[in-house]
Amino acid sequence: MADVQKSAFSLTSATLMMAPAFTTDVFSLRPDLHSVGMSSEVNVTVDSSVTSLLNGVAQSVVDSKRTGVSASITANVYEMTAMKMMRSQALAGNPITMKRGVLSAALASGAVSLSVNSSPVPGETTSAITQVTDIPAGSTLLIQRANQPDYMFIATSSGVATGTAPYTVPIASAAIPTGMTFAVGDLVWVVDDIPIASIDSDDTFGVKIVGTLSQFNRPIVAVFPKVRVAKGFQLSFNETQYTSMPWELAPLLLSASEVASINRGTEIGTRAPGVVYVGA
Repeated sequence: MADVQKSAFSLTSATLMMAPAFTTDVFSLRPDLHSVGMSSEVNVTVDSSVTSLLNGVAQSVVDSKRTGVSASITANVYEMTAMKMMRSQALAGNPITMKRGVLSAALASGAVSLSVNSSPVPGETTSAITQVTDIPAGSTLLIQRANQPDYMFIATSSGVATGTAPYTVPIASAAIPTGMTFAVGDLVWVVDDIPIASIDSDDTFGVKIVGTLSQFNRPIVAVFPKVRVAKGFQLSFNETQYTSMPWELAPLLLSASEVASINRGTEIGTRAPGVVYVGA
């Protein structure tokens, strides 16, 4: 058995952070602002192939070169938020801040306005409705029965909200359909509508991965200034286990002009898509 040379072993998790490429300094990404949240099986892998020169009937290898060198990042991402669903589809924009309220008046078929009081998600103070600008014209609204969560209508606000708790929200362009009704206390969610498999989504991102080894919090940090999202979005409903989105990210080489345009670009250079820093 080989002697252990250093207590530098990996049995740990890592924090995966990302932001739109070239707009946020990749070295400055922070867990509180840029983390993708709970994730597991975060892997950075380098793959390559070998091209060989063969000779004779025996096809003996007389020379070879390492070719097709590429890096990949994979992870299972668990938090099903609008931001994660956008990033998983290479969408660099920022979603609206989700808001939640409750109906203060019942809705019958044909209703063209809502009366809504604030009812934030417990522990999420940002989801409170505190002013009319929290429900601007064109907002996407999910109206949900509190005692029957799968009874849902998707509405769109047709104008600005008015009033002060309760707020009056017009929905003339998407009135309550015939046969649907909602009661006082049913929920109203102000949400984003996120395209699925958009042919226009192909933004690049900067990625920073921070982990520690099993002893002394020895750090391992990997930085990739330019990464393309290869795979990620998966909407899965499972009755027996928690589901995740399996992300696959492809780091890309920087051009000389890109190196010059970013902070500390020369540390990355044009010959490798990223750098790893190891405290061991």
